[in-house]
Amino acid sequence: MGKLSLWFKKKIYGYDLPDYKKAQEWKIKPSDRFLLLAPHADDETIGCGGFLLKYGSQCDVVLLTDGRYGDNEVDPEKMIEIRKKEFQNVMSSYAVKSIQMLNIEDGRLIDSFKDFSTLNFKGYDYVLMPHPMDFHKDHIAVACLFKRLCRTRPFNGRVVYYEVWNTLGRPTHYVDISDVIEEKERLINMYSSQTKNINYASRILGLNHYRGMRHHVKFEEDFQIEKI
Repeated sequence: MGKLSLWFKKKIYGYDLPDYKKAQEWKIKPSDRFLLLAPHADDETIGCGGFLLKYGSQCDVVLLTDGRYGDNEVDPEKMIEIRKKEFQNVMSSYAVKSIQMLNIEDGRLIDSFKDFSTLNFKGYDYVLMPHPMDFHKDHIAVACLFKRLCRTRPFNGRVVYYEVWNTLGRPTHYVDISDVIEEKERLINMYSSQTKNINYASRILGLNHYRGMRHHVKFEEDFQIEKI
């Protein structure tokens, strides 16, 4: 539909038709630097596992919470150690540049701006985080804390939102992960403390497969990239 035709229909008939742009393939340069923020151990793999397998050498990953409430049947202190080890084991498969763990209490991320503000975003082209409409309070908190920090410490790169507990309404970019999908499945299942009750791999791979339909690829991860 032409822009002029759409404008007339909006004016004459009152149509409230949104302007839609198809997500484009994310063209990543070898010089791009990424910082991936994971509220919990496994969020990074669920939302960006394929991306990390393809571009991990350009990425630093920060795990924000300690995961102590990841299983109500396990003592919180023991759970912290379990999730820490799972995260470290998975990270070793990505060959990322570095990892960091802030060890903020699970579920209290929104109250931990002081700890969050110790992060240094300088030098990164992109910062990846769950999108602000996700269905988990710790996931939503990341974008809130980041935007608050940017008020006093401006970020000149771009923010990249990824999908975990809720899908993006209008993704702007995608990465074809068809060639690494089996490895992504294996890495999701390495978080055995989380997959014992929910088969995350089958559900997330189903989403990745569905997303690929739009661009005629087998599997893709979708992202929303914007300027703060």
